[in-house]
Amino acid sequence: MPSVARDLGAWLWRLLPANPILLRVVYSGGRRTRHLWIRVAYLSILAAATIIGVIAAHQNAGGASLADLAKRATQVFEQVSMIQLVLVCILAPIFTAGAITQEKDSQTFNILLTTPLSNAQIVLGSLLSRLFFVAVLLVAGIPLFCIMMVYGGVTGDKIALSIALAGCTALLTGALAITISVIRIGTGRTIFSFYLAIAIYLIVIYALASWSALIPPEAEPAPGQSERMSWLAAFHPFLALAATLGRTPPPDFGSVAHYGFPRSYLLAWPQHAYLALTTVVSFALIVFSLAFVRRGAKEGEATFLNRLFGYRRKAAADPQKARRARHIRKNPIAWREAVTSASAGGGPILRYSVFGSGLVFALLLLAYYLKGHLTTEETRLWLYGAVAVELGVTLFVATTTAATSMTREKESNTLELLLGTPMTSDMIIRGKIWGLVHAAGPMLLVPYLTIGLFLLFDLITGRAFRAEGPVVSWEACLTLPILLVCFTAFACLVGLQASIKARRTLTAVFTSMGLVLAVFAVTGGCALAVKESGTSYLTAAFMPVTPITAVYVAIDPASALSRPGQVLDAATLQTCRIVAVVAALCSAVVYGLVGYAMHRTMVRNFDMIIRKQTA
Repeated sequence: MPSVARDLGAWLWRLLPANPILLRVVYSGGRRTRHLWIRVAYLSILAAATIIGVIAAHQNAGGASLADLAKRATQVFEQVSMIQLVLVCILAPIFTAGAITQEKDSQTFNILLTTPLSNAQIVLGSLLSRLFFVAVLLVAGIPLFCIMMVYGGVTGDKIALSIALAGCTALLTGALAITISVIRIGTGRTIFSFYLAIAIYLIVIYALASWSALIPPEAEPAPGQSERMSWLAAFHPFLALAATLGRTPPPDFGSVAHYGFPRSYLLAWPQHAYLALTTVVSFALIVFSLAFVRRGAKEGEATFLNRLFGYRRKAAADPQKARRARHIRKNPIAWREAVTSASAGGGPILRYSVFGSGLVFALLLLAYYLKGHLTTEETRLWLYGAVAVELGVTLFVATTTAATSMTREKESNTLELLLGTPMTSDMIIRGKIWGLVHAAGPMLLVPYLTIGLFLLFDLITGRAFRAEGPVVSWEACLTLPILLVCFTAFACLVGLQASIKARRTLTAVFTSMGLVLAVFAVTGGCALAVKESGTSYLTAAFMPVTPITAVYVAIDPASALSRPGQVLDAATLQTCRIVAVVAALCSAVVYGLVGYAMHRTMVRNFDMIIRKQTA
């Protein structure tokens, strides 16, 4: 028995504390300047939020009692806790997404597999070494939370729960990143699909939490508040944190005990349920990923399943059964990008999964609307949210796909082969653009079909002729298809231009995403500023220049063109809608001219840029 305990202890020691990968990454990464600046930025944001909140509490206190100071300290703690969770959701994927992908990109993963390290040591070492930096950030923020305990109203259990929620979120993010990196062929493009999946999950679940059908009747709002806890609180970090902080207090266990296990526990203790669920799911993902670490290295070897089912890998194909020759189109690059799915962007599975999920959501929303469970205003709000999310996903995928189109050729050493063909730079650029259009095509169809379904059923059922009008206005079918194509084409051209200039995928993607976000954020901010200070006609002229506001004014022009508390009369609203249609067409022309100028610039500078990079 002592020998068994000694061997087990030695195994655990080599698995976790003395893991070579953990020691190597922590020792080398802790000395990097980039990690230092990330820690400085994280603590600076939390410290600034804490200091500003404390100063504001003192200025507003005056002759307030200790109870008022405790209440204000609680509000500051809630804000800082939310900021901490947001930062963890942003930084955790950055630290964990490249866990094994980085080894594969640097061509050291195969060398790692030849070492005596076990699959568990490789997976846990890669995971815990990345989570170490997140844990350091969470521990470094504890003194800031303790400052607010001086004023009262903030207890140690709330601080511990808020940090635990952030830590479990990072753990789940890391386990998911490890699983994706091990199962898939690791490249830098995998990271961006991972970011997209996390963003979609957080946004969609948070939006569904406001649906009245998912709010239990036993959940009561906090004093002076109207927001109530949702059934989804145990599955979302921000909803669980809101329950911990008391913004959406959970019901007592006695009032929900009739639901039985596990629903009663999910309602009564959503924060603890979230901690348990994320831990169990993370452990399951880690165990699942262990079977795939050396799977690629053993390709071609006989396995248990092969022997059990008698599977034999076929030898060389019979020449008589060879695949028919394919007809290549006029532009070989366009054929390669479209037919062979070489345009990356998460692959066809991601694109068609987005298409399928968006169509299913549109049908469910339409069914609830036709049955009378949703009013016209509520349906417009849900429809706007769905189209905005679908457009955001499309722009993200289009930009990242375009940003990897040329860097993929450089990193895989196929650019020299491409330049050795008789194709001109104009043919290469046009071929890449057609490949990007093919990649974004299925996702662009989702908002079109969604709007078309609602407009069609409103006409068939006669709802379009009621006083409150149809859910979707007629101009949406004219302006949205044109604008969405222009916005997506602009994002593709920005990504393609960055892909030509950059040498690495990560540089190209971050540069293009930053530029696209900056352009759309500036134009959107201008449109919203005009809405606050200008007339309704001027607002209608500026709304279609950016994606989010363009979708808003196309789906719900009455709300988009009026300021809070303002109701436009029928004549003014009709004129504003006409102005918005004309402005949308003008915006499409402007984006088209900008895209044409970018295309000409890329063709003119292509040879010079590529020659410098390959010299």
